[in-house]
Amino acid sequence: MAKQVKKPIITINGKTYPLIFGFKFLNEIKALPKNKKEDDELMLLVGGLMDGDPFSLKKLLSASLNTYDELTQEDISHYLETSDEVESLFENFQQFLVSAPLTSKKTKQVKQVIKEVMDLQKLQKKTAIQKMTESVLVTKKS
Repeated sequence: MAKQVKKPIITINGKTYPLIFGFKFLNEIKALPKNKKEDDELMLLVGGLMDGDPFSLKKLLSASLNTYDELTQEDISHYLETSDEVESLFENFQQFLVSAPLTSKKTKQVKQVIKEVMDLQKLQKKTAIQKMTESVLVTKKS
């Protein structure tokens, strides 16, 4: 039996909309590349969420609401520009993507890759700082 997951919802203009992470969502964000040469937008958008990029958040929110014809891009933009929930949406959207059946596996993989890249960058930065410090100390001794 399938596990029951609480559906994420959002209220725009006083109306509540369940966010939908189905095939229409995946096609909208180009998460289903037709060939290997095409970029997988889901990876870029998850990275954007992790960095706090508002354009990534807007694209994901718009895609998850694309089944509601009455909502316009202006409605979504206005919501993001005026809502006090925007900060929490960055983290919540990551959780939504991790828990949605069609995005879960890929989102977890993407988050892991991004974490590994960030850890590697931190290590490289730390190593560079250590080398600069050692260089300064050797120069001072001379």
